[in-house]
Amino acid sequence: MHIRINIPAWGFEEYGRSLCSFLPIGRGCYLNQLKKELQTFAEKHYIYLLSSGRFGIFAAVKQLGLTHPRVAVPGYVCPSVIDAICYAGAEPVFIDVEPNSIRFDRDILKDAIRQGQIDAIVATNTYGFDQDFSYLTDCGLPIIEDAAYQAGYKLNGSDTACGLRCSTGIWSFNFKALTSVGGGVLFSREPVGVLENLSHPYLNRTLVGRYVNYLIRSVLRTSIPQKMPGARPPVRYEPREIRPSLPHLSQTGMSNLQAAIAYTQWLNREKLFKRQLQNAEILRGVVSRTPVFSFLKGYEKGAIVHLYPILLNIETAHAADAVLQIRQFLYRRSIQTEIPYPVGHIKPETHPNVYDLVSKIILVPCNASLSKKQMDYIAEALSEAGSEIRRKYWD
Repeated sequence: MHIRINIPAWGFEEYGRSLCSFLPIGRGCYLNQLKKELQTFAEKHYIYLLSSGRFGIFAAVKQLGLTHPRVAVPGYVCPSVIDAICYAGAEPVFIDVEPNSIRFDRDILKDAIRQGQIDAIVATNTYGFDQDFSYLTDCGLPIIEDAAYQAGYKLNGSDTACGLRCSTGIWSFNFKALTSVGGGVLFSREPVGVLENLSHPYLNRTLVGRYVNYLIRSVLRTSIPQKMPGARPPVRYEPREIRPSLPHLSQTGMSNLQAAIAYTQWLNREKLFKRQLQNAEILRGVVSRTPVFSFLKGYEKGAIVHLYPILLNIETAHAADAVLQIRQFLYRRSIQTEIPYPVGHIKPETHPNVYDLVSKIILVPCNASLSKKQMDYIAEALSEAGSEIRRKYWD
């Protein structure tokens, strides 16, 4: 058994509809069915089915109608968000986060707005954790809600789903709460000019290759050999690494194949959400019981996460070593972990809280493909790793 971080929670329904999408009789039908479902769910929005969530951010920034707008994003953010903003001809303005959080630092954001340095805000929900929308909506600027991680989810009983709380919102279907072969959705309260008459490709080599990869992963799940690509032994994280930008941004609509799987995941969303919440609750228990672990600030019990972020309560000078030791311990137990996003686009002098965050965060598998038995196994290994770190750095 080897537990990996990105395994699609697909079953016979996803396999059946995805194969039907290749047939001439099924061509385009899943795009129509998915859009119809989403139109019922979000009646007051224009809906655009896109090749990626990244393209959705690009289109939302273009929709601002500004020349070279300055767009605020948290300093700790997925590189795809940065790419999308830059491709749209905008300037990302990186705001430091609150201590032990992925949320904007309110005071820094407020000062940047007061000084006229910000034209719009991209509110990311990294790892499924929300920004403070009650604060952001009072800033008086356009907000693009990047709800990539929480497609269709209503956080803690809210009447409004993530992605529908602002004038524009984005979902992603690439290893998030709901997973297809990539793809995304843009919701807007106004028509988006750059997305009118969008073409929807049938198939291409890249998409087919990704589908085969995801299909094999979903079938084998924890039986994928540890020596296969994608599960290398953990090495020390280099925060100043700059991940290369993608050479181009695919500016097309969602394919029928992507829609077939996204549609199936959408129909089964409540079951998938329930499973992810149960998995997260198991890890929440470990963090609560282990003194060297703590939660991200702003953590909501009902958040949907496919990677569970855990912070180490270790002095900064020892944090990187302790994180690596825990990741190596889990790897020896056949549990893959993920490294944080690279933060080479900012400096520790200007964004100290981001650098402190990435020095002590551990990202653990928590997706809906994992059973309770497997989650209990992860929890037990985490607990043992935490005890070792406590003896070494606390006692």
